[in-house]
Amino acid sequence: MKEAKLKQPSAIIISCIAFCIIALFGTYWTQSTNDSIIDQQKSFLHGLSRTQASILERRLSSAFTSAQILAFEVEHNNGDNEWFEEYANTLIQSIGGIENLQLAPDGIIEKIYPLEGNASAIGLDVVSMPRLREEAMLAIKDKRLFALGPVPLVQGGVAVISRAPIFLYRGTQREIFWGLASAVIYLDNLLEATQLKQLENEGYQYSLSRKYAGTNEEIILSSSFTPLNDIQASTDLILPVGTWTLSISKTLDAQLTARSITGYVISLLVAFLLSIALYAILIQPLRLRKLVKEKTTELQQLAYQDPLTGLPNRRYLQDRLPMILYSNQKRISAFIYFDLDNFKRINDTIGHDVGDKVLALVADRLNKLKGRSDLVVRLGGDEFGILIGDINDQKEAETHANKILESIRAPLKMDTKDYILSTSLGIAMIPEHGYDLVTIMQNADMALYQAKSKGKNQFSFYTEKMKISTHNLIQVEDDLSQALQENEFELYFQPQFDLKTNQVFGAEALIRWNHPQKGLIFPNDFIPLAENTGQVVALGYWVLENSIKYLAKRKQEGRPNILLHINLASKQLCDPHFVTLVQELLIRYQVPATSIAFEITETSILEDIHLARDLLQKLKDMGIGIAIDDFGTGYSSLAQLKNLPVDLLKIDRSFVTDLEKDPDDRKIVEAIIAMAHKLNIKVLAEGIETRAQWKMLAAFQCDFGQGFYVSKAVTEDEFNQGLPIVHRDDAQL
Repeated sequence: MKEAKLKQPSAIIISCIAFCIIALFGTYWTQSTNDSIIDQQKSFLHGLSRTQASILERRLSSAFTSAQILAFEVEHNNGDNEWFEEYANTLIQSIGGIENLQLAPDGIIEKIYPLEGNASAIGLDVVSMPRLREEAMLAIKDKRLFALGPVPLVQGGVAVISRAPIFLYRGTQREIFWGLASAVIYLDNLLEATQLKQLENEGYQYSLSRKYAGTNEEIILSSSFTPLNDIQASTDLILPVGTWTLSISKTLDAQLTARSITGYVISLLVAFLLSIALYAILIQPLRLRKLVKEKTTELQQLAYQDPLTGLPNRRYLQDRLPMILYSNQKRISAFIYFDLDNFKRINDTIGHDVGDKVLALVADRLNKLKGRSDLVVRLGGDEFGILIGDINDQKEAETHANKILESIRAPLKMDTKDYILSTSLGIAMIPEHGYDLVTIMQNADMALYQAKSKGKNQFSFYTEKMKISTHNLIQVEDDLSQALQENEFELYFQPQFDLKTNQVFGAEALIRWNHPQKGLIFPNDFIPLAENTGQVVALGYWVLENSIKYLAKRKQEGRPNILLHINLASKQLCDPHFVTLVQELLIRYQVPATSIAFEITETSILEDIHLARDLLQKLKDMGIGIAIDDFGTGYSSLAQLKNLPVDLLKIDRSFVTDLEKDPDDRKIVEAIIAMAHKLNIKVLAEGIETRAQWKMLAAFQCDFGQGFYVSKAVTEDEFNQGLPIVHRDDAQL
């Protein structure tokens, strides 16, 4: 209690200091905000004044120049002014904005155009009038154009007048002053050409001023009823008679005052609340320290513990592994990296809730297997890792691996249902296969990949050979990416023929890779890699576009129409933009949809039969043919087949190869053909290599064929030759 009392005055002082600092900061922030508003307003006013000044400048410059033009004309005619009315009319019509033009020989107005409404000004001495004399005499002396205003006119109204002194025989010894040429502009008419009056109605103030020639005294030509305030912007008008100034302002006092009051009140309120909060924190340090400690521990647990299984997570392994390895320097360790085989199928078919329960039960089994110096972690998803802390040799690591395999294989019982699982393990020995987390994880991951490629449900130890194999795989991936960029692929075409008419009606488009170092590479050597790396979609797009481009080329060259079969990968069936893409390519190359057909394997369709059916139906509606490739090797049923928009079944070559020798193959082929025809589906047999196979298939009523008997896949040039089918005896093959 005594300690708390001793701390209380300090807490009050600190809180008061905090209050003052926050309040001062709030005041500064409020003032800065107001200054920013003023700056923005000045910037806006500056733009506004420039716009209005530009209008005035153009109008005044034209009008003032007219007096000078008139003076030049008098001088040119040696003082004769009989032409004045006609010339003045032309000048007013062409320049505009001028109320009237005047000639005043010896300073006395003698001629005005138009005279109507201005006759009262005839005879005025514009040089001797006291309020006009000084500027007029100075302009005559300097032989320059000058302006007067605002001038109340005897004929009514207020105007700005520009006057040009006229000298006959200018620049010679005979030079004499003849008089003045004047242009009159009504001030009201001048302002109507601008938005100044409208701006005044909207709360703006303005002032148009000039300097008196003799004294530089500022003369206000026109201004708003309300005088200018401090927040203003000015623009100079550069005129033939000198520089005039237009200033525009707008009052922000009410807005700034309201913002200031609001800002000061909020600043004081925030300062008060924060100082109270600071005071409450300062007088309870022990409670806060305890709370902070508890929360820190809780956050560390959240950061290092997997919430689903309760196991340490990947971050824990990253942060603690170096310390664990340092303490185990003189001992052999092993890291086992593994995941559950085909776990995705559980999530997709039964649900993620069941999947989470499975992961929790697997974690519990792994915890029961670990020794005192072992560490079990969940790395993410269905991936786990076990660090075996103290073993004598690789054989002990094998023993641990076998225990894990047996434990995972044991049936899991949930909700009266048994689930059979398996796992694949990759093992990296420490320090033999690495001594840092990145190296150990990479090597264990390569070993895991090896275990999966060998059939899953087993373990593999890391070897240097795996690194070389992985490096080669990465190199091939890079080569494949580069091949797409460098267009190293080429289409080959294998003819498809009618077994009854002996005519080639189309072809299957097959891709080949012209590798710059390895030469011609067949699809079996790079398509699986493209599927694993996700590049099969880009590759499929290349085949699709180049196939359609080839058909367009045939059309341009006047060759016969053919039906071109194009293979689709399963990932292309999942592309929501695929149908649109096909439509765009057909339109771009002006190829009819009936010229192409897509071949899809049974396996691709069964990955998502509903999605596949919808997509194939859209393609079918466009007029594109649909063929099931390698029929008989998958798991499609008659029920599924009849619900698919299929035009053609392609019997797999494995049934055709032994057709002459194997009665079972003959029965299967005959049954497939009969079944397809019942469903109004045509049949094409792949892999025809002999005349006997041709005859047998024709006898089974098979519609079409494809195989080496007629031709292997050939280049575009070879296929374009369109050689006829020539039958030959089997002995000659």
